[in-house]
Amino acid sequence: MPNGDVLNEGKQITGLVFNIQRFSLHDGPGIRTLVFIQGCLLACKWCCNPEGQKNCPQLRFLGFKCVGADRCKAPCVKACLEGAISLSAEGKAQTDWKLCTNCGKCAEACLYGALTIAGRRMTVEEVLAEVEQDWSFYNRSGGGVTIGGGEPLTQFEFVLSFLKRCKQRFFHTALETCGHGSWAHLKEISEYVDLLYYDIKHMDPQRHKELTGVSNRLILSNARKVLCGDVDCEVIVRTPIVPGCSDSEEDIGAIARFVAKSGGKMMELLPYHALGSSKYKQLGMQYELGEVRPPSEEQMEKLRDIVKSFGLKEMTGVY
Repeated sequence: MPNGDVLNEGKQITGLVFNIQRFSLHDGPGIRTLVFIQGCLLACKWCCNPEGQKNCPQLRFLGFKCVGADRCKAPCVKACLEGAISLSAEGKAQTDWKLCTNCGKCAEACLYGALTIAGRRMTVEEVLAEVEQDWSFYNRSGGGVTIGGGEPLTQFEFVLSFLKRCKQRFFHTALETCGHGSWAHLKEISEYVDLLYYDIKHMDPQRHKELTGVSNRLILSNARKVLCGDVDCEVIVRTPIVPGCSDSEEDIGAIARFVAKSGGKMMELLPYHALGSSKYKQLGMQYELGEVRPPSEEQMEKLRDIVKSFGLKEMTGVY
């Protein structure tokens, strides 16, 4: 299936969502509900949502929940038609990720939730029904709905339709994007967005490719259009501060200079954390930054001062 696969079942547009997180306080003003869209063309080494990278549901094995064949009789092994699930010497499930097709049969058979599927197809109305449950919190706190991922641009039709429905409900909307997608799509989506978080991870194209798997040329091209006022919404550029990857004063100075020169007003520096690192093993993936530690507060202050020196407002912790 193509990236951002969207099916039109009658009049119901559907898309892949891997999480809906309620009561968030860090991705826009007020209390927010985050909708995580599945699929991303980048594979950032520090990605904290690796289950959102592929544009299909993914098997996830939570080893601490596996009780072993002595107790459950291992129905997951029998359910897997590809022979991808077997038993370890301890009698617990183990996955041959090269054979796994993410069909979900083993997860359906698992009695204790050790095998699960990250991502499910939902209609726009189903997602809307979820976020509407928190309407009273949005109303009282000035909050709303934030769409992230993954990368929302990979499911353009679904995201656009969902945002339109949110605006019909008068919800404040925010979008988190890396900008690696069609400018026409980003432009159209932005018409239904109040706040746009735009990621710029590195200014050097080759280094950007080493860290994320793609060049930054399209990202910077779209960023110039976003920052010069071609979108009618508030824009905050976000930059991850990852030691050894994007944390030097030269790195941040180059991004801040670009943002200011392009007409931007605000940046937010996001200090690295390893909270999503455990997910990699659960998904059969390798986490390459296991030895990396978060930047110190002293270093973060120096980088924030650099951002401010270009006349930009540094937004870390504002919301």
